[in-house]
Amino acid sequence: MKNNQQSIDGFTPRRRVNSLSQENDKKRSRDPVSKTIKQEKNHLKKPENDSKEEIELALQNLEIEENQENERRERMASKRQQKLLRKLEKKNVKREKKNKKPLSIEQFKRRRAVRRIFLLILIIIVAFGGYKVYKQFKVLNKITNGNIISAIIEKKKLKSDSNGRTNILIFGTSPKGWDGENLTDSVMVASVNQDSKKIYTVSLPRDLWVKHTCRTWLGTTAGKLNETYGCAYYDAKNSGSNEGAAEKAGQQALASTAKDILGLDIQYVIHGNWKVLIDSINAVGGVDVLVEAYDGSKRVYDVATKINYVSGQTYHMDGNTALAFSRARGSEGGIGLSGSNFDRERNQQKILKAAFAKINQQKMNPIALMAIAESLGENVHHSFEATELRTAAELAQEFNSGEITSLPLINEKDADANYFSTGMIGSVSAVIPKAGTYDYSQIQAYISKNTVGGEIVKENAKILVLNGTNYSGLAAQEQKVLKKEGLNIQDIDSAPKRDYKKTKIYYREKDSKPATIKKLELKYSTKSEKLPTDLSKFGENSDIIIVLGEDNGN
Repeated sequence: MKNNQQSIDGFTPRRRVNSLSQENDKKRSRDPVSKTIKQEKNHLKKPENDSKEEIELALQNLEIEENQENERRERMASKRQQKLLRKLEKKNVKREKKNKKPLSIEQFKRRRAVRRIFLLILIIIVAFGGYKVYKQFKVLNKITNGNIISAIIEKKKLKSDSNGRTNILIFGTSPKGWDGENLTDSVMVASVNQDSKKIYTVSLPRDLWVKHTCRTWLGTTAGKLNETYGCAYYDAKNSGSNEGAAEKAGQQALASTAKDILGLDIQYVIHGNWKVLIDSINAVGGVDVLVEAYDGSKRVYDVATKINYVSGQTYHMDGNTALAFSRARGSEGGIGLSGSNFDRERNQQKILKAAFAKINQQKMNPIALMAIAESLGENVHHSFEATELRTAAELAQEFNSGEITSLPLINEKDADANYFSTGMIGSVSAVIPKAGTYDYSQIQAYISKNTVGGEIVKENAKILVLNGTNYSGLAAQEQKVLKKEGLNIQDIDSAPKRDYKKTKIYYREKDSKPATIKKLELKYSTKSEKLPTDLSKFGENSDIIIVLGEDNGN
């Protein structure tokens, strides 16, 4: 081994510990007999001079390395300082051009620090905002059924019936995972006039006995109204349909049943669970509701929902309290809720009307609207097209509580205005129309009179229906339909000719019954005409004559 080997910088490098260890191991291996004795002697010996020198050289090397690192840091700091000074110089040149006082190095550093903090805050805001935008995108995607662009750029008028009214079925179920999640706790139809901005609401009893077919769920052909949605939903699911198709099947089944009961064509369906009511009411800070005991009691009490209020007082309710109040029906220890489900339907309308009015006050509150939109996206299904949503939203904003009129089907003070009774179907307690099981004629006439209402009722136009086809009994069939719609059908007969391809509407005097004529024009999709000579002898006391064509045949 060579000793005193010089390094490049003139210093002798220190020997490695492991090399020294290896040399000692070799020596010990050559003399195994004295191995133990030498180890003990070496343990007692003081360090050799070579070892001292090696330590000193190592310390010197460490000092040199430390000095070199310090010099490197100073050079880097100097470079950063020079770079900073150059930036300061450029900044001050610009300030001088603007006749501003130059900045010192300390001022420049403080401003840089402030800008960096602001940038960090901005990045956080953008990141958070990006998340909120993404979140709202998902919400809007759900609300628009995946057609956000169409909802934004297009706007279509809502579909309507022959009376020019848009009828929307609204029903509620419990959230997923709750008991009875697919039983409808509330069923309501809102009839909207898009021109007059008036809305009528009518609630249907959840226990109303109706026809339905549940092949796989209940295995029945009739049951309570609150089973109708779930009946079709589970039948579709059990037949292999996905969630979307099953939801649509349930909506259509309930809409068809509501049409049979009320005599209203249903254009749209909204299905929400109770969470959207809670979230919406909480988002607007609660609602004020007048509590009334409809049976004259001093209190309204329901042990099942823990509702206990003084009758005649107004209470401020949050989302959970409003839900409890809307579900109270006195089924267990009830006071002031003698009408059971009927009272509950009244209170549900109160809650919805109050919530609707409060939400309309939040037009300029983006936080509240965002919360409501998020809940709608998560908890509401609907049948609106994306292009119709803007129209629906605009109409909703124009309505206020004073323009919402409830049409009660239960009136305990007036027997003639009470369209239901309770009874037993087999061993099941149910609500039954007063006219008889499955007979909704009285209800339909009442609804038609009030929703069409106004000028048509005042005009009380006398109408003659003639069969202009070879379809036997067509006039009699149409007479029943028109009477249900609140029209005054005086008589029916056969037209002198049976070759009418299209239905015709004739008037004796122009503009004498304008509201009625407009309704008939919408219903039959045709323009009214002056009564021709060959029909002048028919229905001499009639104001309007309808000649049914083959387009109205079956």
